[in-house]
Amino acid sequence: MTNNQKQWDGLTISGELPVGVYYAGTRHKSFTLRVPLANDLIVIQEQFPQAPLPLITLGMYHRQLLVLGDIPEEALTLELLREGLLESDLAVIANTDAELEKKLAPQVAASPIGGESNTNSSSTATESTK
Repeated sequence: MTNNQKQWDGLTISGELPVGVYYAGTRHKSFTLRVPLANDLIVIQEQFPQAPLPLITLGMYHRQLLVLGDIPEEALTLELLREGLLESDLAVIANTDAELEKKLAPQVAASPIGGESNTNSSSTATESTK
């Protein structure tokens, strides 16, 4: 793992695309997606101020992709994804992104089993049982 990728330790999910992106004579299917950053959206909206939502979304995923098969980083462009990513592959990336968000969401603390009750048992007794 490179120093640049160490910053994403624990903040990524890897997966496999059903079809993959064709590059240099091979379909590249394995990918690693990192968490989205606020800056990702800002950069994409600055690059494409009037872009439709699908392009903004694809731009976000492009920025989040750390690895796509053996495609070199400099060749993994937004244009390559626009031209080579199938909708079924895009759906897998979208689902992986949602899974990553869930993985990183704070866990809701469950109330302890058998914990203390807020009511005093003597105050709930009826007059006939006192």
